[in-house]
Amino acid sequence: MACPVLLPVLGVVAAVYTASLAFVGTPQQQLRTSRVPCRVSAEYLERCGPKDSDVPFDPAQASGPGAAVEFKKRPFGILRWQPGQGMKGAMAMEIIPKSRYPGDPQGQAFASGVQSGWVVTSINGQNVQNEDFGKIMDLLDDEVADPRFSKSTALALEKQGGRLAEPAAAPLQVQFNSIPGYVYKGAQLKEDGQDGFAR
Repeated sequence: MACPVLLPVLGVVAAVYTASLAFVGTPQQQLRTSRVPCRVSAEYLERCGPKDSDVPFDPAQASGPGAAVEFKKRPFGILRWQPGQGMKGAMAMEIIPKSRYPGDPQGQAFASGVQSGWVVTSINGQNVQNEDFGKIMDLLDDEVADPRFSKSTALALEKQGGRLAEPAAAPLQVQFNSIPGYVYKGAQLKEDGQDGFAR
């Protein structure tokens, strides 16, 4: 008489035990790929990750008008960069839209006329138009100097296995060029209540 009652109870206990082993047991083999987005912090992805409004581009097509800019110090005032197709090239995306005072480093890009959608084609005379996005970011070293992003950048560099290039010496001579027919569709930054900028 006790057996018919005991068997269902044992079945439930066994099922719960098996499920708990699957939940807290040995983790499954982890996926080994460099394209898994969770390997870098949220702040890094916010700055260098893709957005729905991003328009894919080929950096080799950056042959339109632009500007030769001298950045005297870091940061430059470019808050987000977009990689081109195949993770080649770097496009300036979100630019702080004002210079708060004479010599404001965060106003350098704005004061120099850099526009969202322009592609970096050379840094200190070195052609980087079709270089790896990570290498261009390391040469510019812009995100490291901005304390809001320093921790996320350090984590991303650690995961990457170190820098792809040493930061270029300041002052930096950076050539930007536009892509004929490219239309920037990203956010325009607005000043917030704490003298910062947001979308």
